[in-house]
Amino acid sequence: MTIDKKFYNLGDIAVCFITVDGVTETVFVPADMTDRLNDEKLAGISPLGWMISPETQVHIALSGDGISNDFSPGNTLRNSDTAFSLKFKGAKYEEQSGKQILIAAFENDKGLVARQVYSCTGAGYLETYTELENRGDNVIVEALPSFNMARISPFERFDDPNDIVIHRLLSNWSGEGKLYSVSAADIAFEASWSGLGVRTMRISQTGTMPARGYLPFISVEDKKNGVCWAAETEAPASWTIEAVFRNNAISVGGGRGDFLSAHWRKTLKTGETEKTNKAYLTVTKGSLENAAARLARHFDDTDEIKDVERDLPVLYNEYCYTWGKPEAKTLEKMLPEIAALGCKYFVIDDGWFYNVYNDKRYVIGDWNVNKEYYPEGLKAFADKVRSYGMIPGVWYEFEGVSEHSDVYRDHPDWLLTRDGKIINNGGRAFLDFRKEEVLNYLREKVIKNLVNCGIGYMKVDYNSNAGFGADGAESYGEAIRQHIDAVLAFFEEIKRSVPSLVLEICSSGGMRHEPRFLSLGDMCSFSDAHENAGGVPVAMNLHRFIPPRKLQIWATIRDDNNADDVKFTVAKAMLGRICFSGNLGNKPQEIIDILKESVSFYEKLKPTIANGDTITIENGGISTYLFTKGSPYLVRRSADGKKKIVYAFAIDSENHDFSIDCGDYSVLDTFNAPENTHIADGKLLFTSGKEKNFGCVILLQKNN
Repeated sequence: MTIDKKFYNLGDIAVCFITVDGVTETVFVPADMTDRLNDEKLAGISPLGWMISPETQVHIALSGDGISNDFSPGNTLRNSDTAFSLKFKGAKYEEQSGKQILIAAFENDKGLVARQVYSCTGAGYLETYTELENRGDNVIVEALPSFNMARISPFERFDDPNDIVIHRLLSNWSGEGKLYSVSAADIAFEASWSGLGVRTMRISQTGTMPARGYLPFISVEDKKNGVCWAAETEAPASWTIEAVFRNNAISVGGGRGDFLSAHWRKTLKTGETEKTNKAYLTVTKGSLENAAARLARHFDDTDEIKDVERDLPVLYNEYCYTWGKPEAKTLEKMLPEIAALGCKYFVIDDGWFYNVYNDKRYVIGDWNVNKEYYPEGLKAFADKVRSYGMIPGVWYEFEGVSEHSDVYRDHPDWLLTRDGKIINNGGRAFLDFRKEEVLNYLREKVIKNLVNCGIGYMKVDYNSNAGFGADGAESYGEAIRQHIDAVLAFFEEIKRSVPSLVLEICSSGGMRHEPRFLSLGDMCSFSDAHENAGGVPVAMNLHRFIPPRKLQIWATIRDDNNADDVKFTVAKAMLGRICFSGNLGNKPQEIIDILKESVSFYEKLKPTIANGDTITIENGGISTYLFTKGSPYLVRRSADGKKKIVYAFAIDSENHDFSIDCGDYSVLDTFNAPENTHIADGKLLFTSGKEKNFGCVILLQKNN
């Protein structure tokens, strides 16, 4: 047995190329822990003391490949013949414009060259992608992952599987981001008596709603050694992430959906190169919260933040008032009150367009203004919004068309098909963005309308999934990938055409919570949990995946809300970007005063919301979102460590005693905190009241 090790430090992360008997894996550890790597673990020494063939690093699979004979064929395409044929040829390190870049090259004797590219800006995470170049004969690629992290955890010859925890983030409609953690012991990720056999765990999404079932995120925590790994991948369409226990260690990898999960295969011709979407990786001393906070920093491109967005303005969206019937005469009455609250954006949601055909409502695709609702036109209403110092916004769902729309009847050739038949899911079809006629139509209906009407904010929704594939490429999955790439390109065109436009990403709430779509938007709708108490754990859990400065949270003020209800709702919304909704034109002065107080207090939180890390998320015993009951809290620390925000809630839990570790800090200001709130011995102490739902926000300042 021979082990060759090559180390490169990217920021505080060591990238370790470990070659055992000619097969190379890439191991990631904190840069000051390389001396603790265990050679027997790296070599995959079995419980019987002999070495099992190691895993490879670049898990590319081609049509016709065999898979390693270890009981895994059919469960995974990892460890294919092609993957083992790609040999490590070295790594090139360079620095460009303050960024560290590492390019690892793998080649085989059939002309395939794979490159894994890692870059680091020093923010605690790595950005990576894979390129596959074909210098040989044409091949059909069936798996092309973006990343792989091997040999977790590399510090002990044998890990106690109870010390290794795998974290995933479940995601369902109105239940996005729920943490699901299991020990390696719980899922039998441990060596057999001989070391033979492979255990696999695959999470994936197939189609065009990437955050159904799971968010494209995985983390593995070694509690004994106090180290946590985490990864997420851009996943605008079908994606797969796998955790595999093989040869006494866990590897995690993934990216675009493969042939096994997403009907994806692609011909790579001689001379062509295919590049994957990006993935983001980290490893750190500490827990899941430390690792998740580091990954969330990949959104922090301050050059991309619009000037109007830098102070995290509050907005109003009328949806939970009119529920799809946004008549101008109704909304105009509220403009003075909304402006007086300090809202910057006034957003008209679904229903501004003519959407009634016979007895059918909610017809999308034609995008003609509803003259009954807007007799003077959409621009006239937008002008009135601007006259109050606010930016007008509208809702679109321009990727889909209803079967009762004119565009569906007149242009069936514009629609996605599968096996020659229009993909129609419950009366909803999908424009094929690979067609120039579609793009020209939407330039007229979307971009021109935004410009002509003076619209400064657009909420883009997406409420149906096109499914596993379409016609028009060498595989169903490749057609969907091409289509979504064209959708993304149209989003980019909108941004170029209307550079001041503030863009909100929505998909039935959070069904597009993935890095590529989220990077397009200034904000995203956190969820369709418009009014229920379950919105609190949803918003808290999403801090692990989305920075709160992008996380738009509903603060729906219902007509039957009392003062305590309003305080609870607004405290929830302060977990991210406050989005007021409901009828705010008929509220008693007590409620208006609470809302104004909340907006004023929120100003003091903005620096820490915009630039900080969420360091504690405690679910408070909540196990269900429908019957929410518990006392959750969250702590966020400013980038300079001088401030902390504590969010605390008692949901159906009267008179709950809170004791929250906060360190050497003092209470600076509060919203709805009990009178007995104080700090003793580094703990923030207070007791909630008798409200059914209680919420407070406490701003702390570090002592000198």
